[in-house]
Amino acid sequence: MAVLLVFGACSPETANTAFLCDTDRGGSRGCPSHQSCLAGRCRRGGATGTVLCAGTVCDETQQCCVDGVGAPKCIAANETCDGAGAICDQRADCASGDFCCSGATTACGSTCDTAACLDATLDCPSGAPNCCFGKDRDLDLEVPWGRCSAEPCT
Repeated sequence: MAVLLVFGACSPETANTAFLCDTDRGGSRGCPSHQSCLAGRCRRGGATGTVLCAGTVCDETQQCCVDGVGAPKCIAANETCDGAGAICDQRADCASGDFCCSGATTACGSTCDTAACLDATLDCPSGAPNCCFGKDRDLDLEVPWGRCSAEPCT
C-alpha cells in the first residue's frame, strides 16, 4: 500500500500583525518584508503613535494592556499582555491608507474585520461609520479604545 503525502508551504498571515522582533541583532530581524521593528514589535510602514490607556498615554515604545484584572496600563511593546494589547487606537497612528485593527493585539493593517477608533469620522470605514466604546464582546474585556461598527452604538 502506497501512501502519498503532500506538503504545502504555509506562511503566516502578516498583513495585520504586530509580531515580536529583535532590534538588538541589527535591523528588523523577524519582521515580514513590509514591516519594520520598533521597540520590539513589527509595524507596517514604521507606523508609530500614542495610545490613550484609561487616563494614561502610552508612547510608541509601549502598548496599552487590558487584562481584565486591574486597570488598563502601559507596558513595554514587546511584553506579553494577558488580555488585549494595543499599539494603536486610531487611524492616525498607522501608515497612510491603513487602519488600526482591533483584536487581541490591536495593530495597524491594510484591512480589518473591525477597526479601532477614537473618532468615527477620522477612523472608521464607510461600511462601519459608528465608533462605539465599552466592552469588546469578542474579547470579553472593557477596552479604552472604540471599535467601528455598522450598527448604532448602544
